[in-house]
Amino acid sequence: MLIIINTKDKKNKKQPLKLITLLILFLLLVTLLIKSYTNFKDKNLTLSNSNNNFNENALTICIDPGHGDWDDGATGVDGALEKNINLNVSLKLGKLLQDAGFNVVYTRDSDNLSLSDDEMENLCERVNISKENNADLFISIHCNTTDESSSYKGIETWYNPKNGNNEVFAKLVQTELSNLNYTQDREIKSDSELVVLSKNDTPSVLVELGFLSNPSDEKFLNSNSGQTLCAEALFTAIKDASETIFPSVNSDT
Repeated sequence: MLIIINTKDKKNKKQPLKLITLLILFLLLVTLLIKSYTNFKDKNLTLSNSNNNFNENALTICIDPGHGDWDDGATGVDGALEKNINLNVSLKLGKLLQDAGFNVVYTRDSDNLSLSDDEMENLCERVNISKENNADLFISIHCNTTDESSSYKGIETWYNPKNGNNEVFAKLVQTELSNLNYTQDREIKSDSELVVLSKNDTPSVLVELGFLSNPSDEKFLNSNSGQTLCAEALFTAIKDASETIFPSVNSDT
């Protein structure tokens, strides 16, 4: 018996399958694009929020509240979390700077951290936020801790010795905070390996406001009044640093 195969019908049956396959691939591509855009938008949310009133003639300060979200940082003897203290001081500082006419960029402005959960990548992303926004000064705000003794206390300001302006900035920060007299002055310290300093091209410092393992330091830093005083001291230091390091910019404004 002769069987005749209708090749036209066979092709017609394959066409819907091809269309379905293409549609599935298209939907997958759209989903991936939406996800990528959402991640990008979330990652840069703090930047757009802090640059709504961007002034091209003003200096830009990048404030990095250390840790955040899943990363608590140090925990105080009475339970204070470093990440919260860092953020509170940073937001108070940012408000003072914005009111004074500076542009402000945060690496985070809430406890929702969209940065990598890999420590090294996380630190590099913080620096990249500063670079992408052409920050003129960078300050990373932290609190210290130790398991050795609760008697350890005091302020430390770290800088990278690769640039003389880093030391100038560090001295100003250390002086203003120490003048508050809430704890000891542990002086400025240089380090060429701290990631947020070593990978930064702009004048930058990392400040340790005190030891949360010390009851006195923790009580002061966990109070609203203590955080306000720290923010005011840092504001003065940043203002002085901007005038010292960028005298031509300040003379034009």
